[in-house]
Amino acid sequence: MVIGIIILVVTAGLPFLFKQDWQVRLGALLGTAVTAVTVGSVAVPVLWSGSGWSNAWWNMDPFAALMTCLILFVYVTALLVSNRYLGHEYRAEIVSLSQVKMYFSLIHIFVLSMLMAVTTNNSMLVWIALEGTTLSSTFLVGLYKKRTSIEAAWKYIVLCSTGITLGLVGVLLVNYSAHAAGFGHDIFTLTSLRESAAGLSPEIIKWAFIFLFIGFGTKVGLVPMHTWLPDAHSKAPSPISALFSGILLNVALAVIIRFKQIVDGVLGGSEWTNNFFLTFGMLSVMLPALALLIQNNYKRMLAYSSIEHMGLISLAVALPPVGMVAAVIHMIGHTLTKSALFFGAGEFLLKWKTTKIEKIRNLMRVSPYSGTLFLVGVLAIIAAPISVLFASEYVLFGQLFLHHWILALVALVSLSLIAFAMLRLTFSLLYGRSDNSEEMERETWNVTHTIMTVQLILVFGLTFVLTSPAGLEFIGTIVKSVN
Repeated sequence: MVIGIIILVVTAGLPFLFKQDWQVRLGALLGTAVTAVTVGSVAVPVLWSGSGWSNAWWNMDPFAALMTCLILFVYVTALLVSNRYLGHEYRAEIVSLSQVKMYFSLIHIFVLSMLMAVTTNNSMLVWIALEGTTLSSTFLVGLYKKRTSIEAAWKYIVLCSTGITLGLVGVLLVNYSAHAAGFGHDIFTLTSLRESAAGLSPEIIKWAFIFLFIGFGTKVGLVPMHTWLPDAHSKAPSPISALFSGILLNVALAVIIRFKQIVDGVLGGSEWTNNFFLTFGMLSVMLPALALLIQNNYKRMLAYSSIEHMGLISLAVALPPVGMVAAVIHMIGHTLTKSALFFGAGEFLLKWKTTKIEKIRNLMRVSPYSGTLFLVGVLAIIAAPISVLFASEYVLFGQLFLHHWILALVALVSLSLIAFAMLRLTFSLLYGRSDNSEEMERETWNVTHTIMTVQLILVFGLTFVLTSPAGLEFIGTIVKSVN
């Protein structure tokens, strides 16, 4: 992991050594490839074997390995798309060379912070890493230096930094409780805290989790701490939006799950923490059902969909142990699907220069490849059979009806409204009329379409793999490391 971090830091500095935009983009791609191979060589064997390792600084168990692989996947695909996306915007004089350099520097710091957040075994480093994701990505949200972009960036950093500060209070309370219990040098080590959780003070740990959940829940985008998310997703460059929705939200949720393990060990059960996930999960499913009915911006539509899916994963986390199986499968499916959708949204933005749906009509005539892939992605994200999200939601609702049938009914109605709203907006986007559609050049197949195709094949193909006996055993190994 240390070598991977060094490579990312070096790669982040490379753009400032070059004088041409193509050199910046090529250097970023080479650094990405080396990082993916280096870090992947650590994570993949753990994920494949189901047995991990840990020390005072790092913890690479199957769950951390899965999160690492998901980060690397979106990282590589986002950089490939960014190469085309930023190259196009530079040639169109939308961004300057200095902005291109800043983009390809900060994106590596952003990924470095996410990798640290899911693999470090030190509670303070977890907090530093999450704060690092905020600081590095704020400038990416405001990359275009427009008034709306700067407003979104300010809103993002103020709200998320406030949340991260609350999270710091929670981390310090956990460490204080460990110090009072005589943990010595292990007060910061997450695995030691989990293994000896029974010695911690329940009262202090409860307060710690309240701060942790609200603070880090802001980064997850759980309602009502979600208000930064639609603006940041809609104003950031589309590959960054893919990193936000596709993996950053999952990373923050994974951190909360790690601390949940400790709290459950202290309290001798998961009922108390499950109530948090149930409450905020339901709110996060219900609000998008209303918000999507009045949307006219396709990137904001995808952002509200991300809030919904974080709510669904939270509901699944609250229903262990079977619910955690659904949560892990849903994390995988959402990462693949939502990042693909934002890549498609980027193609629309490059062609039409707007995110307003009413200004993009009859899109299928002008951009048939992007439009078709986007439609398939929307069907997958609303959990149409046979997508992997359908499989995870099938398991989730089975457990939800079994334990909380009223909540299950409310969630089912909310998801129906969300599906209706997203399909209505998508068909309006793809098949509406346009006076100037004939004047626009028809798109050709490009690297973004290839990446989206691969991702969507995985979204539908993994359904059969992950629901097979071997696949469920594989998921079970991951779940055991966080239960």
